[in-house]
Amino acid sequence: MSDEEVLIQSPLLYRLVRDRSGALIIEVVVGGIAMSAVRVRLDARETAAYAREGQAFADRLAQAIMADPPFGGRAVDVP
Repeated sequence: MSDEEVLIQSPLLYRLVRDRSGALIIEVVVGGIAMSAVRVRLDARETAAYAREGQAFADRLAQAIMADPPFGGRAVDVP
């Protein structure tokens, strides 16, 4: 059993989960030929934006991460 609740499983190759502490984490598939996935924990501003806008915000955030996979040093590789 997972310690995470899946909130969104998107065909845009990302999923948004809530961990047991309540934090929101987005996991995004990135790369071209060598596909991999990264995870970014949403900060307070991003969490508030998701609460207001829902999946539209998550879609934009995923696209921003796909365009810049290190995402300002906040992304961690998914094992």
